[in-house]
Amino acid sequence: MSELVYLDHAATAFPKAPGVAAAMSRFLEQEAGNPGRGGHRLAVAAARRIETVRAAAAGLLGCAPERLFFGPGATYWLNALLNGWLPPGGRVLVSALEHNAVMRPLRHLERRLGLEVEVLAGEPGGALDPSTVRRATRARSTDLVVIAHASNVSGLVQPVEEIARAIAPVPLLVDGAQAAGARPFAFDDSAVAAYVTSAHKGLLGPPGLGLLLLAEGRRLSPLLRGGTGSHSESEEMPEAWPDALEAGTPNAVGIAGLGAALEWIEGQGLETLSRRSSSLVCEVRERLGEVPGLRLHGLRPVDEAVAIVAFTVEGEDSGELAAWLDRNWGLALRAGLHCAPAAHRCLGTFPAGTLRASFGPLATAADARRLVEALVARLEDRHR
Repeated sequence: MSELVYLDHAATAFPKAPGVAAAMSRFLEQEAGNPGRGGHRLAVAAARRIETVRAAAAGLLGCAPERLFFGPGATYWLNALLNGWLPPGGRVLVSALEHNAVMRPLRHLERRLGLEVEVLAGEPGGALDPSTVRRATRARSTDLVVIAHASNVSGLVQPVEEIARAIAPVPLLVDGAQAAGARPFAFDDSAVAAYVTSAHKGLLGPPGLGLLLLAEGRRLSPLLRGGTGSHSESEEMPEAWPDALEAGTPNAVGIAGLGAALEWIEGQGLETLSRRSSSLVCEVRERLGEVPGLRLHGLRPVDEAVAIVAFTVEGEDSGELAAWLDRNWGLALRAGLHCAPAAHRCLGTFPAGTLRASFGPLATAADARRLVEALVARLEDRHR
């Protein structure tokens, strides 16, 4: 079997940033106390590690550390916000490219609370114009707008900063799982009400960890309540942040791993990493665009997309083609609907889905060339 070429970064980063595994191992060996639950050296070391990483993450994402929260994942924070901010009978607007981490809780609230969920079609491919979103919020009373910063299917990046300003005072919740770490973003300058991301994709950290950024003046009722290590005399949740939203023992080893990833990203420079991935996508798009029988989906200029290439091949089942690429060329891509059926309906690729190649900052030009060569070889074999 060929050496693995990993092109499924949009699902999870691999390899993780250099130093992540070592940082997690070091934490378990030297700092693995329960933060806030005691004054001994290990508990203190764990608490310091968490706050150091919180400050680093806040610095990268342009948010005050006291308004950045850790949790079990991006899906957790999306559920917390949707359940906490949407009233019975309320109205929410979403883009046509949302992931099921948004759509499934919304459909549940639609049934349970009588919530009205309106999908904004936007331009072909799902791009949203801020003025279009503004008109939709003004047409009838709107409680919330939810938009994926970048599509996990096509890579399309939405102008969330401009949309947030256009729709004010209606709050904008942004699912940043595909954009954070893939392109620069300054939360406190954006007018976005809440920004959610995972640690294991563009931030190159471990799984099982999500980040929530809340704008100044925004509040959120906790989805979970429990121990925090603070105010233990009370059976009510403390009101002070971050404890109010961080019940239970935190994933401190994951946070330690994220800290190493953030340190590596800072050393490389986020803009440099973003340009590197974009250049690979440009090469792949250009060469695949010349391959007969292969269709690219959701094309946008590279400055309007993250490093994702979605395509189908005429006469090929995407799942079978993905298995062939893995087996014969060592290429790891993802086929199907990518947990985003709404996005595929928008792109016209539902129900079959697409094959998706997504490039991380550690991908190489040789990886891109192998993908193109493999697809060309597959099509040439079919026509012999």
